[in-house]
Amino acid sequence: MSKRKSAALLLTGILLGTAISGPAVRAGLQVGPSSQKFYANGEQVQLQAYNINGSNYVRLRDVGKAAGFEVEYDAATDSVYIGGRPTEESRLANGEAITEENVLALLRDIEEQWPTGTVWGDRSTPGTYKNEVPSTEADRVMRQYGVSSVYGCSGYAAMVSSLLFGDSTNAAHRLDDLQKMRPGDIVFWISNDTGKTAHVVIALETPDQEGRFHITDGNHGETIAWPDPQSPYGRDNLDCYQGETAAFHLEVWTRYPEDVPCTGDSAGAWRTGNAK
Repeated sequence: MSKRKSAALLLTGILLGTAISGPAVRAGLQVGPSSQKFYANGEQVQLQAYNINGSNYVRLRDVGKAAGFEVEYDAATDSVYIGGRPTEESRLANGEAITEENVLALLRDIEEQWPTGTVWGDRSTPGTYKNEVPSTEADRVMRQYGVSSVYGCSGYAAMVSSLLFGDSTNAAHRLDDLQKMRPGDIVFWISNDTGKTAHVVIALETPDQEGRFHITDGNHGETIAWPDPQSPYGRDNLDCYQGETAAFHLEVWTRYPEDVPCTGDSAGAWRTGNAK
């Protein structure tokens, strides 16, 4: 019998036990410690059990611990969760579903709010903007690289990531395959000589077949930079960060849920002068 079925049968027994415990039948109950042995997944377990009118009754939490499923009580909603809470579909900060198309649309909105040329530098930059958006998850990633989630290029990347994916939702994880980079991913330039972070940017698209992709950049000469829509140049290239002679390598973190696959449809999606 499966764990799920066993748990369901046990819960049925508990509910029945609750049903017969009313005042009308309480006087007729025969209650005592159970003398029977209990097994979970083929191994004997010790459970505090009672025999009530010939049926065994045990605590659901004890069975969950023995059988390996979670039992949680939420006092706020007076609810019991067996085997975990219901999963909710992950959403972007604006409530839309997490797709590359929706992320691209949000990035276009962010470009309008924070256009090219906006002053964005470090603490010493006169008149600079800084990240004032709650960025719990982005900050967790930045801390791993010893960089700020408030000022400079990393602060800008943290802000954009949070405006896209939210404050603490959509946990980030590092990509193993850079070809699966997607719009909104956080890209770290790591010095191959020192191992330190040299720069942090946000990807705007998946690399194309030649490894080219657009980025948006904070603290680009102490200003924000987006791709020039009229320029036939400006895409970064994965080839520049590979091989023994490369000065830097890339490390990419994504906040797309693992069950949302990379489609590749956003390759070349940030149209500029070199779009065919």
